[in-house]
This record gives sequence, C-alpha cells and structure tokens, in this order.
Amino acid sequence: MRLPRPATLAIATLATFCLLAACSSLTPQAQGPAAPHSDEAGLPAHPRLIALDADWQALALRRSQDADLDRLVVQLLARARKDLALPPLKRQLEGKRLLGVSREFIRRSLLWSFAYRITLEPQFADRARREMLNVAAFSDWNPAHYLDVAEMTAGLALSYDWLFQALPPQDRATLRRAIVDKGIAQARHGHKTFTLTNNWGQVCIGGMVLGALAVAEDEPALARDLLAAARKDAFIALDAYRPDGVYPEGPGYWSYGTAYEMLLIAALRSSLGADWGLMDAPGLKQSANFMAQSLGPSGKSFNFADGGEGAELAPPLFLLARELQSPDLIAARREMIRKGQGLSDRFAPLAALWWPAPGSTQPAALHFSGQGPQPVAIWRSAWNDPDALYFAIKGGGAGHNHAHMDAGAFVLDLDGVRWAKDLGMQDYNSLESRGIDLWNMKQGSPRWRVFRLGSDAHNTLTLDGTLHDAQGMATLEMAGQDEARIDLTPVFLPGQLRRATRSARVEGRRVQLTDQLSGARPGSTIRWAMMTDADITLAGSEALLRKGGKTLHLRFAGSPVELEVLDASMPRAEWDSPNPGNRQLVARGRADASGQWQLSVRFSSD
Repeated sequence: MRLPRPATLAIATLATFCLLAACSSLTPQAQGPAAPHSDEAGLPAHPRLIALDADWQALALRRSQDADLDRLVVQLLARARKDLALPPLKRQLEGKRLLGVSREFIRRSLLWSFAYRITLEPQFADRARREMLNVAAFSDWNPAHYLDVAEMTAGLALSYDWLFQALPPQDRATLRRAIVDKGIAQARHGHKTFTLTNNWGQVCIGGMVLGALAVAEDEPALARDLLAAARKDAFIALDAYRPDGVYPEGPGYWSYGTAYEMLLIAALRSSLGADWGLMDAPGLKQSANFMAQSLGPSGKSFNFADGGEGAELAPPLFLLARELQSPDLIAARREMIRKGQGLSDRFAPLAALWWPAPGSTQPAALHFSGQGPQPVAIWRSAWNDPDALYFAIKGGGAGHNHAHMDAGAFVLDLDGVRWAKDLGMQDYNSLESRGIDLWNMKQGSPRWRVFRLGSDAHNTLTLDGTLHDAQGMATLEMAGQDEARIDLTPVFLPGQLRRATRSARVEGRRVQLTDQLSGARPGSTIRWAMMTDADITLAGSEALLRKGGKTLHLRFAGSPVELEVLDASMPRAEWDSPNPGNRQLVARGRADASGQWQLSVRFSSD
C-alpha cells in the first residue's frame, strides 16, 4: 500500500529518519534486519511497528515448528474471542490514575489486533476499531499522571499500525488526531519524565516514540522533533541495569520498564533499521539472566521491592532470549504456557512475535549473583526439578525507587514449596486514598509505617524495635560460588552498632544463614524474622514448618534466642492490607555485655 502524499513531506520524512538511523553509531549486533521501505516516504509501509508483513507471514511456519509457540497463539486467539463481548472502557480514574484503563486498553487492542493479523477475521478488527475510537474520544488521557498518557499512546499506536489496512480512512484520521493531540504533541521537544532514572523514563520515552513512528508520514516535523528529544535522553534510565543486569526496582518492575525498552528497540529497528545502540547498553541484555533466575521452582518470584510473588509471562524476556540466542531463558515461561498461564499480560502477543529461534545452548547456571543498587545472590540445585532447592538473598535497602526496607531479606523454595516469602507490595491507591505520603522516601515518612514496606515485615534483622535507615544500602559480595556475605551495617541507624553482617551458604539442598553483630548497646534486643504461610511448630531451638505434606526444619544455634510465632494475617494499622494465612517465625535475643550477638540458622528438609 502506498503511503499518502504530499511528496514534499515524504522527502522531509525520509531525510529525517535516514539521519536518525545513520547517526546511531551502532555495532552490527545493535542493528536490526533491513526494513522494506515504501516507494514514496522512505518508511516501511504499515505495519511498521515491531513486526513487518514478512514477520507476520513467517509466524505460521514458526508455529508449525514449535508446539509451545503454537499453543500460545491458540490460547491468545481463544482469549480474544472470549473478550469480544466486553463492554467498552470508560474514562474512570482510580485515585489520581487512569493507568488501569490505559493498561486494559493495551491488553484488549493488542489482543484483538493480533488475532486479526493471524486470522483476518473482521470481527477482531471491528472490535479493536470500536475500542480505539472509544479511547480516542476521551477528553484526555490524564496528562497529570503521564504514565497513563504514555501507555494509552503505545496501545493506540500499535493497534493503529497493525490494523492500518483494515481501518476506514476517516477512522485513521480520527485515531491519528488522538495520538497527536492527546499523546505525542505534549512531548514534542521532550518531557520531564524523559530524564527520570526509573521505569517512568523508559515507559514515557517508549510510548511517545511508538506514537511518533506510527504517524510519522503524516506528522514528519513532529515525529522528527520528538525522536530527537527521545534519543537524547534514551540512555538515562538504562543506567539502572548497570553493571550486571539486576534491575533495582525488582523483577516486577523489570517486566514493566524492560517491556517498554524492548518496544522502543523493536520499533526503532522495524521502522528505521537501527536501535540507536540501546540494546548494547551495559547490563541490559544481561538482565535476562537476572529475570530468568528470579523465578523459583515453586513458580514464585524473588519479589523484592514493589512486586508480587506470582510468575509473569515477561514478554521482554523473549526478545532478549532471541537476541542472546539463548532459548533456555524462556524454559520456565514454556511451562507457564503449557499450563495456560500468563494470558492476562497485556503484552502477551509480543511473546509470540519475539519468540526465540530454537538452538542448542548450554543450560543456565545454577548460581547467579549481580551487583548494583540492590545486589542479589541466587542459587538453585536444578532447573528441571520442581522440588529443587531455591534460595535468593539481597543487599541494598530502602534508598531507591519502589524499594522496601528489605536489606538482607531472602526467599526459600524446597520440595515445591515457597517456605520463606516476601509479602510484596500493597496497592498504591489503597494507601494514597488514606492520605499516606507513599512516595516520600525520608526516614520519618508514613511510607515506612506501612507494614509490608517497613523492615518488620521482611526476612531480615531489626534492632531495638527501630526501622532500618531509609538511606542505608547494604553491600553484598561473594566468598566463592557457594557463599554470599552482606554488610548490613549501613541499614542500621547511626550509633546503634559498629558492625552487622549476614552470610548465606548453600550446601546441596541445605542453607546456612549466619548473622553477627558487634558494637551494639549491651542488652539491646535483636529480632530475626521470617515470613511464611506454612504451619509452624516450635521445639526448643528448632522450628518445624509443614505445608502440603512437606516439611522444613530450621535449627537455631549461637546466642540464646526465644522463638515465637506471630500472626501476620491481620492489618496492624487501618491503612494496612490483610495478609491471609501468613505468619512470622521470630527469634529474639540480646546483645551480650560486650555488645556482641551471633546466630546461625540451618534450613533443610531433614
């Protein structure tokens, strides 16, 4: 299909995008396959975002060669048919956010657009068109909370591009106008969110670039300005992946920020043939290993910071696995697909488009460690055994975006059970609607009075009933492959102690956790805690945990401690969410006359 005139604008567009692509200084690995260009504008004909016509045509062959890929597509098509009857979305804010509506729009529009590209059934294109026109008619996309705008723009840009030939000209014009007026025009010369170092920078740049590329032949000057501004700031948020790919906002927010990073890279490659060198940013590709390792054999995540423990499909992992030629990185996601899980991910169709090619690779390592603001160490006894040992522990602390007071916290899987767990995040609006100043990260902030966010809820140490230092960040170093040593000293308040360390050593299917404090006030109270939803029986210096017919033994040795079980299910304050079925195993002790304290805990199934 020929792209519209006028020819003068087409020539300007060609010159603009050739310049942007040529100035990327890309390595060969950072360049995508050459994109077929239209005769007039110098841009690929629609679809040009993420997948070109050739990619859509190749999907049928790829499905015939991989049963799991075919299974995913079949599941997506079934979900698309089921969702045809959904009522249209409404512009309804939850607190200060329209974000839930933006995300549901992406899920619906991508799913129906994908289904149409696969089946060519008009019902999918028509339902997507009606939902697209619906959100295009909203008064605005809530620019006061710009993530909402970025996600809505991304969803409309992708569905507009994928359905371009199926849309009547007058509808295209309406949708383009919405993308421009309610989306990208607000970021023509950049936006304050572009310079943020957290996921906001990735999402807002990604969403705006998708919008600009979708309408570039009709808005060449706007697209030129926006892409130039985006390119200038595109590497700022990528510093989060340095040096080893451990995303400091946790695996849950890795999926969010990295989804938009991969959308940006894939759209630049498919539209311009080059990705500005973004894929080669330090730590970005390596973060695929962090994400793959963050999922335990129980099917639950090492959900530090604001995240949930449930497994995610994580579509950006599929593109990184393809980039690294490491299909084993999606092994756990194949299992999810076989169980029919992950379809609620709004970017699930991208997993099919980004599915890595088959290849013979070495199995992933049984141990992973990485540095960064939130350093981690992770071990497992096997990859293909649902009963394998899995132990993950972290340093860091509360001094980072979306962080909790969780320095030294750990999770433990064994025999298919998540024994030591993290409660994860609490819904933001549930706190903000009660007046909690949730994004104030200072020591005295109400944020840290929220049970799930403060140090009391986490599997770590506290001293004399005080919170951790909100700005303190614990370091982690490896002492060989089997032992991690964490310096917890920085997360205690000034003057509380001279030194605090935690070491974790993994020996086969056993874990030894050792804590040592020195220079504390004699007689000060040390609290060791572990959250679990297992039943707990105490016997002297031992604790026996039972769940699902399985058992875990904890044996305490060292300084004298008193063991107790605390009910964690009920809210501690009116703003706290309940935590049904959860309890804490707590060990309390006191520093001796010299200010010393030491405790070792051995975890095993026997």
